[in-house]
Amino acid sequence: QRIPNCATIVKLSHMDISIVKGKVKLKGKQASCEVNADVVITRPDGSTFEISGHGEYEAGGITVVSTNHGYVIEIENLRVCILDVKDVNKLESSEIDELGSIDITVCDNLDLAKQTDPWVIITTGAEGAPKYSVSKDKLPSDLTIVVLTSK
Repeated sequence: QRIPNCATIVKLSHMDISIVKGKVKLKGKQASCEVNADVVITRPDGSTFEISGHGEYEAGGITVVSTNHGYVIEIENLRVCILDVKDVNKLESSEIDELGSIDITVCDNLDLAKQTDPWVIITTGAEGAPKYSVSKDKLPSDLTIVVLTSK
């Protein structure tokens, strides 16, 4: 029996996460971004778009929402929260609500990162992998902590 022509196979793209010179790099199939104090998106055509203020932005297929404590970036159907916190030990419930559903959180404070209820927490350490690759359909079923080395 044949499969009808209307059936299509959707291949989910993966995303690579690495940390280079203190900057979090997210690289998708078409576009990428670097996050430090601000966000720089590199579009598929090679042009860049810089985000340095509060608000919601979209460029090159990447959506960025700036929050009080960092950014929520949607790339390759994955929602990545990058927390930039120094003297904060607990997020307010309103801040957690503002973040929404998070797949991956990048933060060196594990207790704070767990408050975002992600599938994956990425932190840095002297020993770890140079990058983490994942796609929406390959997210772990339980909380996983990934340690990346900062190049």
